[in-house]
Amino acid sequence: MKKIHLGVFEVNGVNHLTQGIWAHPQQHRVNYNDVNYWINIARILERGKFDFMFFADTYGYPKKGKELAFREAAGTPSNDPMLLIPALAVSTQHLAFTMTTSTTYEPPYANARRFSTLDHLTQGRVGWNIVTTSNSSAGDLFGKDEFIPHDERYDRAEEYMEVSYKYLEGSWEEDALLVDRNNRVFADPGKVHKVEHEGTYFRSAGYHAATPSPQRTPVLFQAGSSERGRAFAAKHAEGVFLKAPTLEVLRDQIQDIRRRAAAFGRDPEQIKIFTGLSVVVAPTREEAQRKHEEYLSYQSREATLASYAGVTGIDLTALDPDAYFENIHTEMGQTHTDRFTKHSKDKKKVQEVIDDFLQKGFRGLTVIGTPEDVADQIEHWVEFTGLDGFNLEPYVLPQSYVDFVDLVVPVLQRRGIFKEEYEEGTFRERLFGKGQALLPAHHPGSDYRVGVRQT
Repeated sequence: MKKIHLGVFEVNGVNHLTQGIWAHPQQHRVNYNDVNYWINIARILERGKFDFMFFADTYGYPKKGKELAFREAAGTPSNDPMLLIPALAVSTQHLAFTMTTSTTYEPPYANARRFSTLDHLTQGRVGWNIVTTSNSSAGDLFGKDEFIPHDERYDRAEEYMEVSYKYLEGSWEEDALLVDRNNRVFADPGKVHKVEHEGTYFRSAGYHAATPSPQRTPVLFQAGSSERGRAFAAKHAEGVFLKAPTLEVLRDQIQDIRRRAAAFGRDPEQIKIFTGLSVVVAPTREEAQRKHEEYLSYQSREATLASYAGVTGIDLTALDPDAYFENIHTEMGQTHTDRFTKHSKDKKKVQEVIDDFLQKGFRGLTVIGTPEDVADQIEHWVEFTGLDGFNLEPYVLPQSYVDFVDLVVPVLQRRGIFKEEYEEGTFRERLFGKGQALLPAHHPGSDYRVGVRQT
């Protein structure tokens, strides 16, 4: 059986996944403003040989339910996770860091410059989760009046990637940087090329300010499971975050992305696919079940349902609970509407959707039990679906991570399905193999290279 990769799904804020659990006495997430809190988390994960920390992020504000949002810290407040990365990188040696930035609200040049800088500072331990931002309130913050429809956001993202590749891959040749003090030549001007782009959504001209970093382009991730999202992932992503209501749907989505990747001329096995994994583990099943029940007892029903509306645009509390949840369309996030409609085995009534979401929320696969139970489920899920790894979704911090590292990781290592030591190299090399620090030749980003070695 192949060795799995492990990351964690994080936000630089108070509440995450289980709304209301911030009040639990073991939940230290309220210290999110303290960099030492995050350094401790990163060191715990590195002790457990985790591959990366993934920080989700979004723009927006509570258009409705302001009183609830601030009272329960439901989606707000939160900080920019990108600013944490240098401190976490200097406090660890191997752990990589992936974060979300938006193709709808971030200028491509500024985004490319920041990621090049981070790739230098982390010595090639950085990844980018590409999102199109489905939150309709984000536009207000940037002075944009119109909310861009779902599929058009992906059209914009396609051009955004083109501009990004031009700067990251095509502006500086591999040997342009000389740093020749004797001849007073820092860089060969003939090997630094001007980017000129004029398209439907973006216009940009100039030179990339950052010299080629260890990976040039950060490891690219994408999390959309809609039809358009999977097509985008198959073309651009090296890592894909998926969530599905059943193992069968997850397996089918994985196979679909690999088929699409092959159609783009990519190696379908050079895409690592992850899903969310929530674990409550203890020496006995009874103790694990008690812990899980205790965690859910802190959940805020009101804030949980408000979080669903914030992501999907659908207020479940405004619908008839006895009506079927069908003929649902949204221009916002579609993953968590599809799970109750086209990916559901049976038609669900609104009350069933509410009950399911209150139990599971935005979490992926869940296992509650002993370390052996967790390892058994991980093995089964990987064999059945073709998954490459998991994003651990915590309940309380740091205890959820400590429990997994101390109890589950040793079992996975004994079974030979998780590494015992880190391999040397960049983030991309640890995912795909030594010597593969750059985008591979089958990736569309490599087409923009000038004078860069092909891998």
